[in-house]
Amino acid sequence: MQQKALGALALFLTFVLLFCSCTGGGEPTENGENSADTGNETVQSLSVSLPYFESDSCNPYFAVSTENRALASLFYAPLYRVNADFAPKAVLAERVDGGGTSYTVTLKTAVFSNGKSVTAADVVYSFNLAKNSAWYGARLANVQSAKAQGNAVVFTLSAPERYFENLLTFPVVQSGSADTADAVPVGSGAFVLSADGTVTENPHSTRGAVQTVRLVHIKDASHLGDALEIGNIDFVFDDFADGNYTRIVAQNTFVTMNNLVYLGMNCTAGALTSAAVRTAIYYAADKDNVAASAYRGCAESAALPFHPAFCKAQGLALGQTAADTARASEILGKIGYNRYDKNGRLTNGQNTLGMTILVNGANGFRLSAAYAVADNLNAAGFSVTVENVSDEVYRARIASGAFTLYLGEVKLGENMSLSPFFGGAASAGADSTLPVFAAYTAFAAGEVSLSDFANAFLDDMPFVPLCYRAGLAAYSRSIAPDFSAAAYDIYGDITLWTAA
Repeated sequence: MQQKALGALALFLTFVLLFCSCTGGGEPTENGENSADTGNETVQSLSVSLPYFESDSCNPYFAVSTENRALASLFYAPLYRVNADFAPKAVLAERVDGGGTSYTVTLKTAVFSNGKSVTAADVVYSFNLAKNSAWYGARLANVQSAKAQGNAVVFTLSAPERYFENLLTFPVVQSGSADTADAVPVGSGAFVLSADGTVTENPHSTRGAVQTVRLVHIKDASHLGDALEIGNIDFVFDDFADGNYTRIVAQNTFVTMNNLVYLGMNCTAGALTSAAVRTAIYYAADKDNVAASAYRGCAESAALPFHPAFCKAQGLALGQTAADTARASEILGKIGYNRYDKNGRLTNGQNTLGMTILVNGANGFRLSAAYAVADNLNAAGFSVTVENVSDEVYRARIASGAFTLYLGEVKLGENMSLSPFFGGAASAGADSTLPVFAAYTAFAAGEVSLSDFANAFLDDMPFVPLCYRAGLAAYSRSIAPDFSAAAYDIYGDITLWTAA
């Protein structure tokens, strides 16, 4: 009888302990049995398993896979992180002074995982590696050099940069520790990566709830979703770069990336030399439908070329995302497009509204978007067909200017620079004499407001923004990842992860 009573008491206590271990309404898991003291409160201790590829480098300056590059936020701290609203958040930087083409970044007091201080020389070393890398080099193209000056670093730019801090997201590593792809750099992140691939705690850094990280080798990227679903890993990010939506059975969140999908226009020939015609195209295009239907909800429509979440652009009631077919038709009628040529196309007597949207059909999303926009334009009086070509032909045609319209995508930097459209890689067909080009130069230099530039953009309409593409973050039921960072930082700040 006494044994039965003791057994019942033990069962009751076990139930109480299990109930008390649950937080946030989630179920108790193996990963949440222990607790970690963060200094202010006791939280559940988490162990997470993350994917990587053994065939790829774990050195952030040589890694090519999304998964291996994402690990940088665990092991290495940057000067700045960029929040989801594209506001800079200082990490190793104390402050930034200067402007124009010269900025000075003063460092906080910080140490690497081996206890040695983070110095300005380490930042310069890291910048040079970043500048010469494929991934970070594109972001830093406008930054010419970095020079140590006491406890600060002086950055020299080729041209003024409006939101310079947002470029300083490259990992800072100890000088001499990251010269080759096989090297395992020394960093100051929450965790330390060993040469054999094991991960240990950084004794000089805060870890938050995540106390243990295990790297799981994945042989094939196509198996990432399966690995999450069966519990081998805890987090997967799919950017749908191939233009196909893949469903993953797990907790998930859409994360809007900085990839702008747009309609490029040859502003130097035919009807498209008219800003009014280009504006009619803008109003005819249903950006909401492109995002919701052509991109199957994996995108967010854009009225302006800036990211919808961009903190500096909030409150700008300019442009629109829904189609306004009547307004587009009215604009065309007012400028003389009110009769038809022998081929049944609207003309003003000099130019017709017969056009072609060039698209690389290998990407399903973009092909669907091209057909959707063509339908929108035809409803407003244009005569538009879609020309589906190979990637090689697509690039050659755009480079040579042999197009009227094309469906494109460009990944912008976290500083929201539109320089690719104003003299850069996405400026094919642009007319550099348009006032919006001078307005953008003045905006980048801080001489005019974002609102002034936005108005100049809508007046000249050098291209039509359609939407910003989204990726899918899928994760196990036991964790609540950090999504406070911009999408380039897939894991965000792992010290902010909690139990679900």
